[in-house]
Amino acid sequence: MKMRNKFVFQIFAFATIAYCSISCKQTVGESLLISIQNRTDSIIHIRLYPKAEYASGSLYFHSDMGSGKWDSKFSLNPNHIDGFYWKEVIFFTSNLCIDPFELTANVFDSIYIEVTSKENLILKFAPDSVTQYSENLFSENSTWDYKTVDISRPTQHAPNPGIGYCYSFLILNEKIIIIE
Repeated sequence: MKMRNKFVFQIFAFATIAYCSISCKQTVGESLLISIQNRTDSIIHIRLYPKAEYASGSLYFHSDMGSGKWDSKFSLNPNHIDGFYWKEVIFFTSNLCIDPFELTANVFDSIYIEVTSKENLILKFAPDSVTQYSENLFSENSTWDYKTVDISRPTQHAPNPGIGYCYSFLILNEKIIIIE
């Protein structure tokens, strides 16, 4: 009888250790992010016009993963160091198979960008048109910079590792079209 109790205890101990080692394994969250990066020499003011299902007054849902709302109006300082800043991200998703221009078209009706150094010039982007810029970020032919970024967010009880596949649409002085 004593031998049987020892055997049961060993099986129980092994099962407990196996369960703990499997359940404590960290998983890495992956997200696809789209951002607008200011590569001009001045501040730009951005106004996002989200589709109705993402709009919430002057705010919008910035993710399809249920993580809150951001203001649809914001400003960006010039970023010439190619750094990653959360304030440049306009939307993120768990769908890693979508193209950035397609995600933009799914979430936004249009995007306006005011370039303050060009006498308050306003760049207007929409799925079927673009005004005063040589590329349309809603277009399949648009150019996006790509980089992988660490988006780990520690929580109170455990680390929360994450990887972001970030596509950035660059606002460049040389692509601005001045119409006289």
